[in-house]
Amino acid sequence: MNLGLKRTMQIGLAVIILGLIILPKTGLFSRSAENSPGQGAPQGSGLPVTAEVLKPRMLEQSIRVAGSLMASEEVDVTTEISGLVKSIHFEEGTRVKKGGLLIRINDDELQAQREKAIHQKKLIEEKVERQRVLLDKEAVSRESFDQVQTDLLVIEAELRLLDTRIEKTYIKAPFDGTVGFRYVSPGSYLQPGLRVARLVKSSPLRIEFSIPERYQSEVLLGRTVNFTVAGYNDDFVARVYAVEPKVDARTRSIVLRANYPNENYKLLPGMFANIRLIIRTEDNALQIPSEAIIPQMDGERVYVYRNGRAVLTGISTGIRTEQKVQVTEGLVAGDTLITSGVLQLRTGMPVSVNNLIE
Repeated sequence: MNLGLKRTMQIGLAVIILGLIILPKTGLFSRSAENSPGQGAPQGSGLPVTAEVLKPRMLEQSIRVAGSLMASEEVDVTTEISGLVKSIHFEEGTRVKKGGLLIRINDDELQAQREKAIHQKKLIEEKVERQRVLLDKEAVSRESFDQVQTDLLVIEAELRLLDTRIEKTYIKAPFDGTVGFRYVSPGSYLQPGLRVARLVKSSPLRIEFSIPERYQSEVLLGRTVNFTVAGYNDDFVARVYAVEPKVDARTRSIVLRANYPNENYKLLPGMFANIRLIIRTEDNALQIPSEAIIPQMDGERVYVYRNGRAVLTGISTGIRTEQKVQVTEGLVAGDTLITSGVLQLRTGMPVSVNNLIE
């Protein structure tokens, strides 16, 4: 072997040995090992994800159904007796008070009969007094006196009957409300039961709707009802005041009624309502987005961010809403839940949190 080549090889071997001794002390290999996926991930490396720090919040379980607004009271105003319409005392579409006069029927004939009965009563009363004096003197029999007294009672009953019939010629509002269109005119001849007008009480309003029978075990009375109607952007609030005591066998649902004050008469009976009924509330519930949950054969899982890595964790769930799910077991307040990219993750995979919601 050439002497120069031999010397070159000796020098190169010495440099290699020297490098193997010096390089480990510089820490270069240790830093490379720390950056490898097998030994841990530095900040800013791994799959970009978004995450959320879990905090207890109030949770509402609600259902959405359709319903209808109904008048609290509604009736067709009719007449109980026949006769001609003497006068009309209301304007269509106006509000009236309970007992307010709507229609008056001609009562001239009844008034004449009453006046006749009054005169007859006066004569009979005088006859009773004379018979009483004669009875004290034993000038008449008890039977004759009793007959006159009976005549007096009969005429008094006839007067009360006439007064009742005369009172019925005044057609009055049975409750506070808004009177609609009238169906008679002055001079019309009314028959008993003929509709005169329609009276509607729209303050308060009733809201009637149905919910599935599976909610029958919940305490429904007093529950809050939020609803919207066409033409308004407002969210109206009512309270459930009555529950039908049976399940509809055809629809397998329960009918509920709620009360809405409607003090400004903004809403009208018959309107369609989109209803959100609050079934249950939890004051301190851990809630997670439904898209963060991974369903598996043996239960549900989520990924939690720990020490720069995604850790698969089993959970138990409770109340579900449209966007959130209550976690009852598996997570605690302060855990960082990974909310995006969950289908790409594997347990132990390095991740980088780009957006943290606190």
